Amino acid sequence: MRSILVLSVGVFLALSPCAMTSQASAAPTAQIRDPDGGEVRGFVIGIDAYRHVRQLKGAVADARDIEHTLKEMGVRDVVTMINEQATRAQLLREMSAMVERTNANDLIFLSIAGHGTQEPERVKGSQPNGLENVFLLPDFEPTAEGSQQRVLGSEFNHFIKQFELRGAKVVFIADTCHGGGMARSIDPRAEEMSFRQVPQYTLLVDTLKPVSDPRNPETELDLDRTAFLAAVDQNTKAPEVRIPGIDGLRGALSYAVSRALEGNADANNDGKVTVKELFDNVRQVVYQLSDQRQTIVTLNSPGQPLDSSVVDLTRGVTMVGGPNALPASLPAPAAVQSRVADAPPAATPAGAPKSHPPAFERMTTPIRVASLDGNAGYFSNLKSKDATVKTVSPTDNPDLIWDPTSHDAIAWGDVVAYNVDAGELSTVVDRTAAIRELKRFSTKSPQVMRISPDDRQHRSGQTVEVNLSDVAGRAVVLFNISGDGATQLLYPLGSDASPVGSKNLRLPLRVREPFGAEQIVAITSSQRMPDLEQVLAQLNGRRLPGQVIKSLQRSLPADARVGSVGFFSAP
Repeated sequence: MRSILVLSVGVFLALSPCAMTSQASAAPTAQIRDPDGGEVRGFVIGIDAYRHVRQLKGAVADARDIEHTLKEMGVRDVVTMINEQATRAQLLREMSAMVERTNANDLIFLSIAGHGTQEPERVKGSQPNGLENVFLLPDFEPTAEGSQQRVLGSEFNHFIKQFELRGAKVVFIADTCHGGGMARSIDPRAEEMSFRQVPQYTLLVDTLKPVSDPRNPETELDLDRTAFLAAVDQNTKAPEVRIPGIDGLRGALSYAVSRALEGNADANNDGKVTVKELFDNVRQVVYQLSDQRQTIVTLNSPGQPLDSSVVDLTRGVTMVGGPNALPASLPAPAAVQSRVADAPPAATPAGAPKSHPPAFERMTTPIRVASLDGNAGYFSNLKSKDATVKTVSPTDNPDLIWDPTSHDAIAWGDVVAYNVDAGELSTVVDRTAAIRELKRFSTKSPQVMRISPDDRQHRSGQTVEVNLSDVAGRAVVLFNISGDGATQLLYPLGSDASPVGSKNLRLPLRVREPFGAEQIVAITSSQRMPDLEQVLAQLNGRRLPGQVIKSLQRSLPADARVGSVGFFSAP
C-alpha cells in the first residue's frame, strides 16, 4: 500500500474540437441543434437579490452564463428572468407562453439558480422523505403575502409534463439545494461560505395556490422525456464556489453544464452530446470544482436510453492537427521499473478528431493572501515563483488565510497546510496557483475519478482509495501535490501495469504527514506517457508545482483525460 507523503498537482488538457469557445477564438463557435430536428429553447432563472432571506452571490452569473452559451450556439428562443423579474405571476405567464409555442421534437433547457428549501409534502406519500422541494423567488417571506413568492417542485413538474405532452424533450438544471447537512465541516477560521439553502420556516398562513392539472406527474419518475441534473441530494447543501479565471462565486453545476453544452461533454468527439456523456462530464467537473463538497444528482426518465443524444454540435470547419509526437522507444526513468516501457502508443482511430494542447498561460491572476488578525506585515517578504501575491483583509475574499497563532494556512473552509511559518508560505502560494490552473483546464475532458470512502477529513494512518473508471487499455499516470506544494508520483511504480488491463483501477493510499490538502491528479491516454513519467519522477518530493504544470502542458497527448480531486487530512 502506498503512503501519502505529499499530494497532488495541476495539469493542462487539450481542447476537443467540439469545445472551441473563448479559449480558442480562432476557431468557430459550435452550433447546438436538436437531434430530432426540432427547435431548441431555453428558460433560464437566476436570483441573487432576495429581499427577506440571505442574498446569494453567483446565481445571476450562472443564469447569464447558460443564457450566453445557448445564444452563442444559435438558440433563438431564450427567456431569461433575473432577480426582481422572477415574480411568480410573471414566471407562470412566461412559462405558459413557452409551452404554447413548443412543438413536437423541440428541446427545452429549463434552468434555475437560487435558493431552495423543503416543505412538508402536500400529497401524502408523494415524496420518499415526506418533504417537497421548493424554489424561492425574490420577494419570498413566511407571511401570508410572501408565501406566494415560491414555486413548488411539483409545479415545475407540471410544466415539464406540458412540454412533454406537446412532444418536446426537457433538460432541467436545478442549481440550488434543499437539504441542510454537510459531509465535511468548515474550519471556523475560514471566511463565511455561501450556500443555496435557507433555514426551514413555518408558514402560519399559506396563500399559495399551486398550479394543478389531473395529468400532473406524482414524481419525476412519471415523466417520459426529461433529464434532471440537481446540484446536490436532499441531505446536502450546495455551496457557491470559485471558478478559476472568473471573478466572484458561481454555482459549479451551472458552470459545468454550460461548458458541457459547448462541447466538453462530447467524450468520443462524434459531434453529439448524449445523456450519459452529459451526466458523466458534469458529475466529474462539479466534483472537482467543489473539492468533493458536491456530488450532483442525475435522473433520466424511465425508458429513455442514456446513449440518446441531448444535442448535436455542428461547426463550419474541421480542425486538422495531431497529438504531440512521443518516441515509443524512450526508456523509462530509473525510478520506474515498468514491463511495458517500450510498448508502442495505441493508434488513433481513423477519422477521429485531433487537437493540440493549449499554449501555457502564465499564472498572472494574483493569489490573495490574508492574515487572520488582519496584520499584513507578516507578508512583507512573501514572494512566489509562479504567481503574484496580493495582500487583502480576511473578509475580502482571500484565496489563503494564514493563522499567526497556529501557523495554519486555510482555503475555502479547509486547512491546506498545518504549522507553516510566514516565511514558508511561498510554496503554499505556488501550490494554490497551480491548483487553480489545474481546475481551469481539467474541465475540458475529465477522467472520472472518485476518492473513497467519503469526503470527510482523513486522519493519520487511515486508508483512502483512488478509484478510476473506464481506463481499460489506457495508460495511467497518477500523482499528487501536498498542501506545501511537494509532488509525489503514485502510479506507475515498479511493476505497475500501464496500459491498464481492467475497466477500473483502484489504488489504496495510507495517510501520513504532512497533513492538509491533498490534490490527486490522474492522467489517462491511449498511449504511454514516458516523458511525463520521467519528469514526475525527477520532481518527486520537490516543491515545484509550477514546474509540474509546465511539464504537463508539454507532455500531454491530445487525447488525454484529466481527473483532479482534492481531499483533506489532519493529525
